[in-house]
Amino acid sequence: MVNGRQDIQFWQIRKRANRRKPHEVRWRVATATFGRSFLTKALAENYRNDLMLAARDGEAFSTATGEPLSWERSAETVYAHARAFMKLRWSDGGADNTRRSLAENLTAVVVASLDARHSKRDRPDGKVLRRAVASWALRPSSWEVDPPEEVARALAWVAAASRPMQDFAEADAIRNLLTALDTGWRGKPLKHASVQRRRAALHAMLDHAVERKLLAVNPLGGLKVRRRRVSDRIDPRQVPSLRQARRLLAAVPDGYGHLAAFYATLYYAGTRPGEARALRVDDCTLPASGWGSLLLAASRPEVPAEWTDDGDRFRERELKHRAPGDVRPVPIPPALVRILRDHIAAFGAAPDGRLFWEGAGRTPLGGQLYRRIWRRVRKAALSPEEHASVLAVRPYDLRHGCASLLLSNGVPSTEVARRLGHSVAMLHTTYAHWLENLETEANARMDAAFGDDGDKTSGHGPTAGQMPDENAG
Repeated sequence: MVNGRQDIQFWQIRKRANRRKPHEVRWRVATATFGRSFLTKALAENYRNDLMLAARDGEAFSTATGEPLSWERSAETVYAHARAFMKLRWSDGGADNTRRSLAENLTAVVVASLDARHSKRDRPDGKVLRRAVASWALRPSSWEVDPPEEVARALAWVAAASRPMQDFAEADAIRNLLTALDTGWRGKPLKHASVQRRRAALHAMLDHAVERKLLAVNPLGGLKVRRRRVSDRIDPRQVPSLRQARRLLAAVPDGYGHLAAFYATLYYAGTRPGEARALRVDDCTLPASGWGSLLLAASRPEVPAEWTDDGDRFRERELKHRAPGDVRPVPIPPALVRILRDHIAAFGAAPDGRLFWEGAGRTPLGGQLYRRIWRRVRKAALSPEEHASVLAVRPYDLRHGCASLLLSNGVPSTEVARRLGHSVAMLHTTYAHWLENLETEANARMDAAFGDDGDKTSGHGPTAGQMPDENAG
């Protein structure tokens, strides 16, 4: 191949037995021959394809390295590149929570990729280090402000300990990095979803490194890693039964009655807190008797003001995993219809029609308030044994209670997923315990269909490990 400047020839990838990196890419630039070995054939093919594309584009190749001159290796570090990547993503104008999540996951990448020898000397306190990277180094809006002294020292240390991006062009280095990302800050294995978020952030950052010519190829492409056995199943001990949920909803303290309907919406309708926060009176169909419905049309997740462009902590957005304008109708039982009717009669709505608010200005309901009151609710409603357990430790567990109630009563998983705004696959992963415990009931139904009078097995399955209700009749 002649690219207009040089005579360049490429050979087929060859596999050499008994080599740690058996797949070799070979090529010639003028009279100089070059080779580079890879652990997998996919990595070798990616590298060879990029070389050939550069040759077709007429790029000049170095006769010293054999690579395009535009690929001259950079000494830019992971830390410096992560900052450049966050600057790009910040300017894209994505969701505020997405910015925050990306910064948190890239913080794990930056810390895990530090030089092991350097990082043992004068290492800052772990919390200070993570805060310095996530809230200062990877938050472009803070770059014009002088950080606190301990943060500045931590950032200077990270900059000095960060390894070059080129160190992670090799499969062994990237494997070690992936292994480190599987572990949380306290040294415990992370759940699958958390690991996936970290790996997705790493993959996107490496793609940007290829765009910037810091790497020839994304080293994650074609890299095979053993899948860890992890579980994202909800712990049944966290999930309140119907009786326990009713006790909790009845225990909202005086002076905070407007929160009772908020908690009830999480339980009876299975909404996310951000979806309930965005709910307006016009979104509710509340008949005098019987079932009603909610039309979920938006979400207002809470985001620290420093991660936003305008300081609005409750910016309205589309529903999670939905396109702008999509809605999700959710049937609600008579119990919630009555609660919401009483709530509107007693407390009214915010000026824009929102059902749930706080303060004289009727600002959006903040998480700090409803989580603080929830702690008082648990203490008042639960027995000492229940209170000491993980039962309903978060208001979000009320949503899990809704899912378990629907599944335990035979509502098809497709309908449960639709009401909760999940995919069916996610529902099966998250609430697998309840789906498994439907086996006894399914077997009993099939016995009836087969006409088998053998075992008179009860159609009621086990409780999936939920906390026993001491007040159950």
